[in-house]
Amino acid sequence: MKKSMMAILMSLALVAVGIAPVMAQSGTDTTTLVAGGSSGSINSSAAFTAGASSKITGTITAVAAVTLGAEASVTGNVTAGAAFTSGANSTVGGSVNAGADFTSGANSVIAGNVSVTGSITLGAGSKILGAVHTGTGVIVYGRDATVGSIN
Repeated sequence: MKKSMMAILMSLALVAVGIAPVMAQSGTDTTTLVAGGSSGSINSSAAFTAGASSKITGTITAVAAVTLGAEASVTGNVTAGAAFTSGANSTVGGSVNAGADFTSGANSVIAGNVSVTGSITLGAGSKILGAVHTGTGVIVYGRDATVGSIN
């Protein structure tokens, strides 16, 4: 009987541990995604940082700044209450809206529009395929960096 009860308790514990990560994957209050990690949509009540080579299938919404590490990818839109910064070779499949400056690393790609209250700085070879709007009117282009259009 003692062994049976122990087996049942262990099974329940494993089920509980298995369910928690599934529930925490999408839309949770998250501030950091480890390098190489993956997640669904991110909502952060503070700043959010995605480590190098991390993958986010969905959107990112953060009250403060958003930072993407080198080779990080996001399939949806990014909304940052403060600055947006991406490392080299990062990609965003949607648009980026930021409450401060926008800085992209070398060879980064934003498939949508970029709208910021601050300035825009593009690393060498970076591409914004959509339109850009900057509250300061300042856009700094790295070598071979391009934007679709300027609003």
